[in-house]
Amino acid sequence: MIIRFVPGFQSIIDQEKPLRQLFRILQTGNIPHAQLFTGLEGVGKTEAAFKFAMACNCRKAKIAADTISPKAGKAKLNFSSKLPCGECPSCRKITSGNHPDVIWIQPRNNQIRIARIRELHGMLALKPYEAGSRFVIISDVHHMNVEAANSLLKVLEEPPQHTFLILTAHHLHDLLPTITSRCQHVRFLPISRVTLINYIKSQADMSNLDAGLLANLAKGSLSKARQLATSGWLQRRAWILNIIAADPVRVKSVNSLTALLAFSEKLAQSKEKLVEALEILQTWFRDLIVFPSAPEKVMNQDRIRDLQRIAQQTDMHDKLSCYENIQTALDRIDGNANPRLVLDVMLINLLGFKHEKDCGYPV
Repeated sequence: MIIRFVPGFQSIIDQEKPLRQLFRILQTGNIPHAQLFTGLEGVGKTEAAFKFAMACNCRKAKIAADTISPKAGKAKLNFSSKLPCGECPSCRKITSGNHPDVIWIQPRNNQIRIARIRELHGMLALKPYEAGSRFVIISDVHHMNVEAANSLLKVLEEPPQHTFLILTAHHLHDLLPTITSRCQHVRFLPISRVTLINYIKSQADMSNLDAGLLANLAKGSLSKARQLATSGWLQRRAWILNIIAADPVRVKSVNSLTALLAFSEKLAQSKEKLVEALEILQTWFRDLIVFPSAPEKVMNQDRIRDLQRIAQQTDMHDKLSCYENIQTALDRIDGNANPRLVLDVMLINLLGFKHEKDCGYPV
């Protein structure tokens, strides 16, 4: 496990309020035994958790605290950017993922099972190896099953000495109230659209229009913006929309059906890209629904003429039905259904092809 973060909190952008909250904790030295960082995926929660653990164990921070107040036992420091240093042995070990007293638990197959929490119990029964403060960082704690959550509750109720937990989740209501009530809440906000546009343009050479489109689709997530900017997403989107937007929602020929099934075969080749493709389609039909009443709010602004043409040729019921069909496909893919079968059914429903009626003979 390697944490590819630069030293200091300055790498966490657009999060002034939660960082001020963390700085106050660091300056007083009164560290809560459990904290819960909530916010969208990709806004800096996990990075902030590791920065916090680094700052608490940073050798330079301890030297500075001793120099300022050797008897107080509490750091009175400005943690705005310089600390953690990223250079001392403790910081380097945490950055490389080799610090024995910083434990990182992540979901496996979208779940954190009780076996992993039981393993954690065994580790916490031992004293910290070398750090003054041991940290347990549990990412996406909302993926815990009920047994794991109840087992974690025991740690939160009776935390071992010098051990601190930082949990991350999307929302408070994703977790058991018994867990949230035992944690100090730190809320991370979505990254602003302007910040995302500037970040995307720093990652890839593209126009303001394209950067704005990706910023809209990132929905406040820096990691999503990074992925969209560097993965060839714009080219893939153009290919998908050129097929879907070529005609109105209705398709009325066997040749069109053959083309759709070939399209389905290509999409089904990669599950990861398949989900991305379905999200592109969902955004397209969302824009078709929104366009008549609020054209300025559509996400695919560069396709405004296609949206206007197709929106005029289809009624709201068809557009809503298409959107719901895509959501159903996403749910089935998430449930490990056969991707190719899911896509075939979705595309036939999506484009309103009625084989017997339109072709004149039964299947």
